[in-house]
Amino acid sequence: MTDRRIMTKTKAIVRLCMVIFLVGIGITLTFVSFRIPVINNGTGTWESSMGAISERMGIDLRGGVLAVFYAEPNPETQAEGSFQDQLRATVRRLESTLGQRGFVEATVVIQGGNRIRIEVPGLNDSEELMDVIGRPADIDFRLSGGTDNDIFLTGRHIQGVSTHQAGLGEWGVRLHFTNEGGNLFRDAVQTEGVGGTIRIFSNGQQISAPRIDSTDAGRDNTAIITSPEFRTERDAEELVTRIESGLFEVRLRDPETSIIPPTLGEGAITAGIIAFIVGLLFMFIFMFLLYGDLGLLSNLSMLIYSVLFLGALATFNAVQLTLPGIAGIILALAMAVDANIIIFERIKDEFRSGKRMGVAVESGFNKSIATIFDANITTIIAAVVLFLLGTGPIRGFAIVLLLGVVISMFCSLVVLRSLAKTYLFINPHNAKRLRLSQIKTVDGTRVEVQVKKKERKLNV
Repeated sequence: MTDRRIMTKTKAIVRLCMVIFLVGIGITLTFVSFRIPVINNGTGTWESSMGAISERMGIDLRGGVLAVFYAEPNPETQAEGSFQDQLRATVRRLESTLGQRGFVEATVVIQGGNRIRIEVPGLNDSEELMDVIGRPADIDFRLSGGTDNDIFLTGRHIQGVSTHQAGLGEWGVRLHFTNEGGNLFRDAVQTEGVGGTIRIFSNGQQISAPRIDSTDAGRDNTAIITSPEFRTERDAEELVTRIESGLFEVRLRDPETSIIPPTLGEGAITAGIIAFIVGLLFMFIFMFLLYGDLGLLSNLSMLIYSVLFLGALATFNAVQLTLPGIAGIILALAMAVDANIIIFERIKDEFRSGKRMGVAVESGFNKSIATIFDANITTIIAAVVLFLLGTGPIRGFAIVLLLGVVISMFCSLVVLRSLAKTYLFINPHNAKRLRLSQIKTVDGTRVEVQVKKKERKLNV
Protein backbone atom coordinates (compact mmCIF):
# COMPACT_ATOMS: atom_id res chain seq x y z
CA MET A 1 0.00 0.00 0.00
CA THR A 2 2.85 2.37 0.86
CA ASP A 3 4.70 1.58 -2.38
CA ARG A 4 1.54 2.19 -4.37
CA ARG A 5 1.03 5.58 -2.67
CA ILE A 6 4.66 6.54 -3.35
CA MET A 7 4.29 5.56 -7.01
CA THR A 8 1.08 7.55 -7.27
CA LYS A 9 2.67 10.56 -5.65
CA THR A 10 5.71 10.27 -7.93
CA LYS A 11 3.51 10.10 -11.00
CA ALA A 12 1.61 13.16 -9.79
CA ILE A 13 4.84 15.12 -9.32
CA VAL A 14 6.04 14.07 -12.79
CA ARG A 15 2.69 15.11 -14.29
CA LEU A 16 2.84 18.56 -12.71
CA CYS A 17 6.44 18.98 -13.87
CA MET A 18 5.40 18.04 -17.40
CA VAL A 19 2.59 20.60 -17.28
CA ILE A 20 5.01 23.31 -16.10
CA PHE A 21 7.46 22.33 -18.86
CA LEU A 22 4.74 22.53 -21.54
CA VAL A 23 3.60 25.90 -20.18
CA GLY A 24 7.19 27.13 -20.49
CA ILE A 25 7.23 26.02 -24.14
CA GLY A 26 3.88 27.73 -24.69
CA ILE A 27 5.14 31.01 -23.21
CA THR A 28 8.23 30.81 -25.44
CA LEU A 29 6.09 30.27 -28.55
CA THR A 30 3.85 33.14 -27.45
CA PHE A 31 6.60 35.75 -27.26
CA VAL A 32 9.53 34.51 -29.38
CA SER A 33 9.70 34.19 -33.19
CA PHE A 34 12.41 32.02 -34.71
CA ARG A 35 13.28 30.05 -37.82
CA ILE A 36 12.20 26.41 -38.05
CA PRO A 37 13.06 24.79 -41.40
CA VAL A 38 10.28 22.18 -41.12
CA ILE A 39 7.55 24.84 -41.05
CA ASN A 40 6.26 25.50 -44.52
CA ASN A 41 4.57 28.88 -44.21
CA GLY A 42 6.36 30.60 -47.04
CA THR A 43 9.06 32.06 -44.80
CA GLY A 44 10.27 29.05 -42.82
CA THR A 45 9.71 31.07 -39.62
CA TRP A 46 7.61 30.49 -36.54
CA GLU A 47 5.74 33.72 -35.82
CA SER A 48 4.93 34.16 -32.15
CA SER A 49 1.39 34.86 -31.01
CA MET A 50 2.33 38.38 -29.93
CA GLY A 51 4.02 38.97 -33.28
CA ALA A 52 0.89 37.91 -35.17
CA ILE A 53 -1.32 40.07 -32.95
CA SER A 54 0.93 43.12 -33.35
CA GLU A 55 0.57 42.82 -37.13
CA ARG A 56 -3.19 43.27 -36.75
CA MET A 57 -3.34 46.24 -34.41
CA GLY A 58 -6.23 48.63 -34.86
CA ILE A 59 -6.20 52.16 -36.17
CA ASP A 60 -5.81 53.71 -32.70
CA LEU A 61 -2.64 51.70 -32.03
CA ARG A 62 -1.15 51.31 -35.49
CA GLY A 63 -2.65 54.10 -37.59
CA GLY A 64 -4.30 53.67 -40.97
CA VAL A 65 -6.11 55.41 -43.82
CA LEU A 66 -9.17 57.65 -43.72
CA ALA A 67 -11.35 58.23 -46.79
CA VAL A 68 -14.51 60.34 -47.08
CA PHE A 69 -16.64 59.76 -50.19
CA TYR A 70 -19.33 62.10 -51.44
CA ALA A 71 -22.47 60.07 -52.20
CA GLU A 72 -25.07 60.90 -54.82
CA PRO A 73 -28.15 59.00 -56.00
CA ASN A 74 -27.66 56.28 -58.56
CA PRO A 75 -30.28 56.64 -61.34
CA GLU A 76 -30.34 52.87 -61.83
CA THR A 77 -31.30 52.16 -58.20
CA GLN A 78 -33.25 55.33 -57.42
CA ALA A 79 -36.60 53.55 -57.57
CA GLU A 80 -35.48 50.84 -55.12
CA GLY A 81 -35.78 52.90 -51.92
CA SER A 82 -34.99 56.26 -50.39
CA PHE A 83 -31.53 57.79 -50.66
CA GLN A 84 -30.88 57.15 -46.95
CA ASP A 85 -31.82 53.48 -47.37
CA GLN A 86 -29.38 53.25 -50.26
CA LEU A 87 -26.67 54.92 -48.14
CA ARG A 88 -27.18 52.35 -45.39
CA ALA A 89 -27.12 49.51 -47.92
CA THR A 90 -23.83 50.86 -49.32
CA VAL A 91 -22.35 51.03 -45.82
CA ARG A 92 -23.31 47.39 -45.23
CA ARG A 93 -21.77 46.34 -48.53
CA LEU A 94 -18.54 48.21 -47.73
CA GLU A 95 -18.39 46.61 -44.26
CA SER A 96 -18.90 43.18 -45.82
CA THR A 97 -16.17 43.80 -48.41
CA LEU A 98 -13.69 45.01 -45.79
CA GLY A 99 -14.56 42.12 -43.47
CA GLN A 100 -13.93 39.58 -46.24
CA ARG A 101 -10.53 41.19 -46.80
CA GLY A 102 -9.68 40.73 -43.09
CA PHE A 103 -10.26 44.34 -41.93
CA VAL A 104 -12.94 43.59 -39.33
CA GLU A 105 -11.94 46.63 -37.24
CA ALA A 106 -12.60 49.01 -40.14
CA THR A 107 -15.20 51.71 -39.43
CA VAL A 108 -17.76 52.70 -42.07
CA VAL A 109 -20.28 55.40 -41.09
CA ILE A 110 -22.59 57.92 -42.75
CA GLN A 111 -21.37 61.45 -42.24
CA GLY A 112 -23.42 64.59 -42.76
CA GLY A 113 -26.27 62.84 -44.57
CA ASN A 114 -24.54 62.57 -47.96
CA ARG A 115 -21.03 61.31 -47.22
CA ILE A 116 -19.55 57.97 -46.23
CA ARG A 117 -16.51 57.92 -43.96
CA ILE A 118 -14.19 54.89 -44.02
CA GLU A 119 -11.35 54.27 -41.54
CA VAL A 120 -9.15 51.22 -42.20
CA PRO A 121 -6.30 50.30 -39.82
CA GLY A 122 -2.99 48.90 -40.96
CA LEU A 123 -2.85 50.60 -44.36
CA ASN A 124 -0.09 53.02 -45.30
CA ASP A 125 -1.59 55.06 -48.14
CA SER A 126 -4.84 55.71 -50.00
CA GLU A 127 -3.84 53.51 -52.94
CA GLU A 128 -3.88 50.47 -50.64
CA LEU A 129 -7.41 51.39 -49.57
CA MET A 130 -8.54 51.58 -53.20
CA ASP A 131 -6.96 48.19 -53.81
CA VAL A 132 -9.09 46.80 -50.98
CA ILE A 133 -12.50 48.32 -51.77
CA GLY A 134 -11.92 49.17 -55.44
CA ARG A 135 -12.38 52.53 -57.07
CA PRO A 136 -16.11 53.30 -57.19
CA ALA A 137 -17.18 52.81 -60.79
CA ASP A 138 -20.09 52.03 -63.10
CA ILE A 139 -20.05 48.37 -64.12
CA ASP A 140 -21.87 47.06 -67.18
CA PHE A 141 -21.90 43.95 -69.33
CA ARG A 142 -22.00 44.19 -73.11
CA LEU A 143 -22.25 41.87 -76.01
CA SER A 144 -19.25 41.36 -78.24
CA GLY A 145 -19.88 44.61 -80.14
CA GLY A 146 -18.92 46.61 -77.07
CA THR A 147 -20.95 49.77 -77.82
CA ASP A 148 -23.29 51.56 -75.43
CA ASN A 149 -26.26 50.13 -77.27
CA ASP A 150 -25.04 46.60 -76.54
CA ILE A 151 -25.29 46.98 -72.73
CA PHE A 152 -27.62 44.27 -71.44
CA LEU A 153 -26.74 44.12 -67.72
CA THR A 154 -25.42 46.57 -65.08
CA GLY A 155 -24.20 46.49 -61.50
CA ARG A 156 -27.71 46.65 -60.06
CA HIS A 157 -28.39 43.19 -61.52
CA ILE A 158 -25.55 41.61 -59.49
CA GLN A 159 -26.10 40.58 -55.88
CA GLY A 160 -22.55 39.50 -55.15
CA VAL A 161 -19.24 38.32 -56.56
CA SER A 162 -16.59 36.00 -55.11
CA THR A 163 -13.52 34.00 -56.10
CA HIS A 164 -14.01 30.41 -57.24
CA GLN A 165 -11.50 27.58 -57.34
CA ALA A 166 -12.21 25.72 -60.58
CA GLY A 167 -9.53 23.10 -59.96
CA LEU A 168 -6.03 22.59 -58.65
CA GLY A 169 -4.25 25.86 -59.37
CA GLU A 170 -7.19 27.11 -61.45
CA TRP A 171 -9.12 30.14 -60.26
CA GLY A 172 -12.21 31.94 -61.46
CA VAL A 173 -14.85 34.49 -60.44
CA ARG A 174 -18.39 33.53 -59.46
CA LEU A 175 -21.18 36.03 -60.18
CA HIS A 176 -24.47 35.96 -58.28
CA PHE A 177 -27.31 37.68 -60.18
CA THR A 178 -30.71 38.92 -59.18
CA ASN A 179 -33.65 37.10 -60.80
CA GLU A 180 -33.86 39.79 -63.46
CA GLY A 181 -30.08 39.75 -63.95
CA GLY A 182 -30.04 35.96 -64.28
CA ASN A 183 -32.66 36.08 -67.03
CA LEU A 184 -30.79 38.84 -68.89
CA PHE A 185 -27.49 36.98 -68.65
CA ARG A 186 -29.03 33.73 -69.93
CA ASP A 187 -30.59 35.56 -72.87
CA ALA A 188 -27.21 37.13 -73.74
CA VAL A 189 -25.48 33.75 -73.58
CA GLN A 190 -28.08 32.25 -75.89
CA THR A 191 -27.62 35.17 -78.30
CA GLU A 192 -23.83 34.94 -78.43
CA GLY A 193 -23.65 31.15 -78.37
CA VAL A 194 -20.71 28.94 -77.42
CA GLY A 195 -17.42 30.57 -78.38
CA GLY A 196 -18.79 34.11 -78.11
CA THR A 197 -17.65 36.63 -75.51
CA ILE A 198 -19.30 38.70 -72.79
CA ARG A 199 -17.39 41.92 -72.21
CA ILE A 200 -17.26 43.56 -68.77
CA PHE A 201 -16.68 47.31 -68.58
CA SER A 202 -15.78 49.60 -65.68
CA ASN A 203 -16.40 53.32 -66.32
CA GLY A 204 -16.42 52.55 -70.04
CA GLN A 205 -13.10 50.67 -69.96
CA GLN A 206 -13.05 46.94 -70.68
CA ILE A 207 -11.71 44.94 -67.74
CA SER A 208 -12.52 41.39 -68.83
CA ALA A 209 -13.87 39.49 -71.86
CA PRO A 210 -14.70 35.94 -70.78
CA ARG A 211 -15.47 33.39 -73.48
CA ILE A 212 -18.74 31.45 -73.35
CA ASP A 213 -17.92 27.78 -72.83
CA SER A 214 -21.50 26.59 -72.34
CA THR A 215 -25.03 27.88 -72.88
CA ASP A 216 -25.80 26.75 -69.31
CA ALA A 217 -24.07 29.89 -67.99
CA GLY A 218 -26.48 31.94 -65.90
CA ARG A 219 -28.53 28.99 -64.71
CA ASP A 220 -29.58 29.29 -61.04
CA ASN A 221 -28.69 33.01 -61.34
CA THR A 222 -24.97 32.27 -61.17
CA ALA A 223 -22.13 32.26 -63.67
CA ILE A 224 -18.42 31.47 -63.36
CA ILE A 225 -15.75 33.43 -65.23
CA THR A 226 -12.48 31.64 -65.93
CA SER A 227 -9.47 32.96 -67.78
CA PRO A 228 -5.86 31.91 -68.47
CA GLU A 229 -4.93 35.23 -66.83
CA PHE A 230 -6.08 33.88 -63.43
CA ARG A 231 -2.87 32.13 -62.51
CA THR A 232 -3.31 32.75 -58.77
CA GLU A 233 -6.15 33.54 -56.39
CA ARG A 234 -4.87 37.11 -56.23
CA ASP A 235 -5.50 37.53 -59.97
CA ALA A 236 -9.12 36.48 -59.51
CA GLU A 237 -9.50 38.74 -56.45
CA GLU A 238 -8.46 41.78 -58.51
CA LEU A 239 -11.39 41.25 -60.89
CA VAL A 240 -13.70 40.59 -57.93
CA THR A 241 -12.66 43.93 -56.40
CA ARG A 242 -13.20 45.83 -59.66
CA ILE A 243 -16.66 44.35 -60.14
CA GLU A 244 -17.62 44.93 -56.50
CA SER A 245 -16.70 48.61 -56.87
CA GLY A 246 -19.64 48.96 -59.27
CA LEU A 247 -22.25 47.33 -57.04
CA PHE A 248 -22.80 50.19 -54.60
CA GLU A 249 -26.38 51.36 -54.26
CA VAL A 250 -25.22 55.00 -54.47
CA ARG A 251 -22.51 56.61 -56.56
CA LEU A 252 -19.38 57.48 -54.59
CA ARG A 253 -17.43 60.44 -55.90
CA ASP A 254 -14.48 62.71 -55.05
CA PRO A 255 -12.81 60.78 -52.21
CA GLU A 256 -10.86 62.83 -49.68
CA THR A 257 -8.13 60.64 -48.21
CA SER A 258 -5.61 61.15 -45.43
CA ILE A 259 -3.24 59.12 -43.26
CA ILE A 260 -4.14 58.63 -39.59
CA PRO A 261 -1.07 58.33 -37.30
CA PRO A 262 -1.20 56.09 -34.21
CA THR A 263 -2.97 57.99 -31.44
CA LEU A 264 -1.33 56.10 -28.57
CA GLY A 265 2.20 55.62 -29.87
CA GLU A 266 4.72 52.91 -29.17
CA GLY A 267 5.63 54.42 -25.80
CA ALA A 268 2.07 54.17 -24.53
CA ILE A 269 1.76 50.56 -25.74
CA THR A 270 5.01 49.62 -23.97
CA ALA A 271 3.82 51.29 -20.78
CA GLY A 272 0.52 49.42 -21.03
CA ILE A 273 2.32 46.07 -21.40
CA ILE A 274 4.54 46.83 -18.40
CA ALA A 275 1.51 47.80 -16.32
CA PHE A 276 -0.25 44.59 -17.35
CA ILE A 277 2.73 42.41 -16.36
CA VAL A 278 3.12 44.19 -13.00
CA GLY A 279 -0.60 43.75 -12.32
CA LEU A 280 -0.32 40.06 -13.20
CA LEU A 281 2.58 39.59 -10.79
CA PHE A 282 0.66 41.29 -7.97
CA MET A 283 -2.29 39.02 -8.72
CA PHE A 284 -0.04 35.93 -8.52
CA ILE A 285 1.36 37.07 -5.15
CA PHE A 286 -2.12 37.86 -3.80
CA MET A 287 -3.50 34.44 -4.81
CA PHE A 288 -0.59 32.64 -3.14
CA LEU A 289 -0.82 34.62 0.10
CA LEU A 290 -4.58 34.09 0.33
CA TYR A 291 -4.90 30.48 -0.86
CA GLY A 292 -1.44 28.92 -0.48
CA ASP A 293 -0.87 25.99 -2.77
CA LEU A 294 -4.31 26.47 -4.29
CA GLY A 295 -3.12 29.93 -5.30
CA LEU A 296 -0.07 28.41 -6.98
CA LEU A 297 -2.35 26.04 -8.94
CA SER A 298 -4.47 29.04 -9.89
CA ASN A 299 -1.38 30.90 -11.12
CA LEU A 300 -0.37 27.89 -13.23
CA SER A 301 -3.90 27.72 -14.62
CA MET A 302 -3.77 31.45 -15.44
CA LEU A 303 -0.50 30.98 -17.33
CA ILE A 304 -2.15 28.21 -19.37
CA TYR A 305 -5.13 30.54 -19.93
CA SER A 306 -2.84 33.35 -21.12
CA VAL A 307 -1.05 31.08 -23.61
CA LEU A 308 -4.33 29.69 -24.99
CA PHE A 309 -5.98 33.13 -25.10
CA LEU A 310 -3.13 34.86 -26.93
CA GLY A 311 -2.85 31.88 -29.28
CA ALA A 312 -6.55 32.17 -30.11
CA LEU A 313 -6.23 35.92 -30.72
CA ALA A 314 -3.32 35.26 -33.08
CA THR A 315 -5.15 32.46 -34.90
CA PHE A 316 -8.44 34.26 -35.58
CA ASN A 317 -7.91 36.70 -38.44
CA ALA A 318 -11.15 38.42 -37.43
CA VAL A 319 -9.42 39.86 -34.33
CA GLN A 320 -7.55 43.14 -34.55
CA LEU A 321 -6.07 44.62 -31.40
CA THR A 322 -7.47 48.04 -30.51
CA LEU A 323 -7.80 49.97 -27.26
CA PRO A 324 -11.28 48.48 -26.64
CA GLY A 325 -9.78 45.08 -27.49
CA ILE A 326 -7.13 45.55 -24.79
CA ALA A 327 -9.95 46.38 -22.37
CA GLY A 328 -11.62 43.12 -23.40
CA ILE A 329 -8.42 41.18 -22.66
CA ILE A 330 -8.11 42.70 -19.18
CA LEU A 331 -11.82 42.14 -18.44
CA ALA A 332 -11.61 38.49 -19.55
CA LEU A 333 -8.50 38.00 -17.39
CA ALA A 334 -10.26 39.47 -14.37
CA MET A 335 -13.26 37.17 -14.92
CA ALA A 336 -10.93 34.15 -15.14
CA VAL A 337 -9.42 35.02 -11.73
CA ASP A 338 -12.89 35.67 -10.33
CA ALA A 339 -13.96 32.13 -11.27
CA ASN A 340 -10.95 30.67 -9.43
CA ILE A 341 -11.75 32.70 -6.33
CA ILE A 342 -15.36 31.47 -6.38
CA ILE A 343 -14.11 27.87 -6.48
CA PHE A 344 -11.57 28.37 -3.68
CA GLU A 345 -14.05 30.10 -1.38
CA ARG A 346 -16.51 27.27 -1.92
CA ILE A 347 -13.74 24.77 -1.05
CA LYS A 348 -13.10 26.72 2.17
CA ASP A 349 -16.81 26.57 3.06
CA GLU A 350 -16.95 22.83 2.42
CA PHE A 351 -13.87 22.22 4.54
CA ARG A 352 -15.23 24.35 7.42
CA SER A 353 -18.33 22.15 7.47
CA GLY A 354 -16.14 19.19 8.49
CA LYS A 355 -15.47 17.44 5.21
CA ARG A 356 -12.13 15.86 4.45
CA MET A 357 -9.76 17.86 2.30
CA GLY A 358 -10.15 15.75 -0.85
CA VAL A 359 -13.94 15.70 -0.52
CA ALA A 360 -14.01 19.46 0.13
CA VAL A 361 -12.00 20.16 -3.04
CA GLU A 362 -14.23 17.93 -5.17
CA SER A 363 -17.40 19.35 -3.65
CA GLY A 364 -16.11 22.91 -4.04
CA PHE A 365 -15.66 22.46 -7.78
CA ASN A 366 -19.04 20.77 -8.21
CA LYS A 367 -20.95 23.46 -6.32
CA SER A 368 -19.20 26.31 -8.16
CA ILE A 369 -20.20 25.19 -11.66
CA ALA A 370 -23.69 26.72 -11.58
CA THR A 371 -22.45 30.08 -10.29
CA ILE A 372 -19.62 30.30 -12.83
CA PHE A 373 -21.88 29.27 -15.71
CA ASP A 374 -24.51 31.81 -14.69
CA ALA A 375 -22.01 34.68 -14.53
CA ASN A 376 -20.23 33.78 -17.75
CA ILE A 377 -23.27 32.90 -19.87
CA THR A 378 -24.72 36.37 -19.30
CA THR A 379 -21.38 37.87 -20.38
CA ILE A 380 -21.35 35.66 -23.48
CA ILE A 381 -24.86 36.81 -24.40
CA ALA A 382 -23.81 40.45 -24.02
CA ALA A 383 -20.72 39.84 -26.19
CA VAL A 384 -22.83 38.20 -28.91
CA VAL A 385 -25.27 41.13 -28.91
CA LEU A 386 -22.38 43.62 -29.15
CA PHE A 387 -20.92 41.66 -32.07
CA LEU A 388 -24.23 41.51 -33.94
CA LEU A 389 -25.24 45.13 -33.39
CA GLY A 390 -21.87 46.87 -33.07
CA THR A 391 -19.40 47.99 -35.69
CA GLY A 392 -15.63 48.41 -35.93
CA PRO A 393 -13.84 48.45 -32.55
CA ILE A 394 -17.04 47.47 -30.70
CA ARG A 395 -17.18 44.19 -32.62
CA GLY A 396 -13.47 43.68 -31.93
CA PHE A 397 -14.10 44.15 -28.20
CA ALA A 398 -16.96 41.64 -28.39
CA ILE A 399 -14.82 38.99 -30.13
CA VAL A 400 -11.96 39.38 -27.64
CA LEU A 401 -14.32 39.23 -24.66
CA LEU A 402 -16.15 36.18 -26.06
CA LEU A 403 -12.93 34.25 -26.67
CA GLY A 404 -11.58 35.22 -23.25
CA VAL A 405 -14.69 34.13 -21.36
CA VAL A 406 -14.98 30.77 -23.14
CA ILE A 407 -11.29 29.95 -22.59
CA SER A 408 -11.44 31.12 -18.95
CA MET A 409 -14.38 28.77 -18.26
CA PHE A 410 -12.40 25.88 -19.75
CA CYS A 411 -9.31 26.71 -17.67
CA SER A 412 -11.26 27.15 -14.41
CA LEU A 413 -13.59 24.14 -14.68
CA VAL A 414 -11.37 21.68 -16.55
CA VAL A 415 -7.68 22.63 -16.33
CA LEU A 416 -7.68 23.87 -12.72
CA ARG A 417 -9.78 20.92 -11.60
CA SER A 418 -7.35 18.48 -13.19
CA LEU A 419 -4.42 20.26 -11.53
CA ALA A 420 -6.16 20.13 -8.14
CA LYS A 421 -6.86 16.40 -8.44
CA THR A 422 -3.24 15.76 -9.34
CA TYR A 423 -2.08 17.90 -6.41
CA LEU A 424 -4.17 15.87 -3.92
CA PHE A 425 -2.01 12.82 -4.67
CA ILE A 426 1.00 14.88 -3.55
CA ASN A 427 -0.62 16.44 -0.49
CA PRO A 428 -3.73 14.50 0.58
CA HIS A 429 -3.92 15.72 4.21
CA ASN A 430 -2.03 18.93 5.02
CA ALA A 431 -4.85 21.50 4.87
CA LYS A 432 -2.64 24.25 6.24
CA ARG A 433 -0.77 24.45 2.94
CA LEU A 434 -4.08 25.29 1.26
CA ARG A 435 -4.95 27.95 3.89
CA LEU A 436 -7.95 25.85 4.94
CA SER A 437 -9.43 26.01 8.43
CA GLN A 438 -12.40 24.64 10.35
CA ILE A 439 -14.95 26.04 12.77
CA LYS A 440 -14.60 24.63 16.27
CA THR A 441 -16.25 25.42 19.56
CA VAL A 442 -13.90 26.72 22.28
CA ASP A 443 -15.46 27.55 25.67
CA GLY A 444 -18.88 27.83 24.02
CA THR A 445 -17.61 30.18 21.28
CA ARG A 446 -17.35 29.17 17.61
CA VAL A 447 -13.91 30.08 16.31
CA GLU A 448 -11.99 29.38 13.11
CA VAL A 449 -8.80 27.42 13.69
CA GLN A 450 -6.08 25.98 11.44
CA VAL A 451 -6.17 22.20 11.33
CA LYS A 452 -2.80 20.59 11.83
CA LYS A 453 -1.82 17.61 9.74
CA LYS A 454 -1.85 15.20 12.74
CA GLU A 455 -5.26 16.41 13.92
CA ARG A 456 -6.63 16.12 10.42
CA LYS A 457 -5.63 12.47 10.22
CA LEU A 458 -7.53 11.72 13.47
CA ASN A 459 -10.68 13.25 12.01
CA VAL A 460 -10.51 11.29 8.75
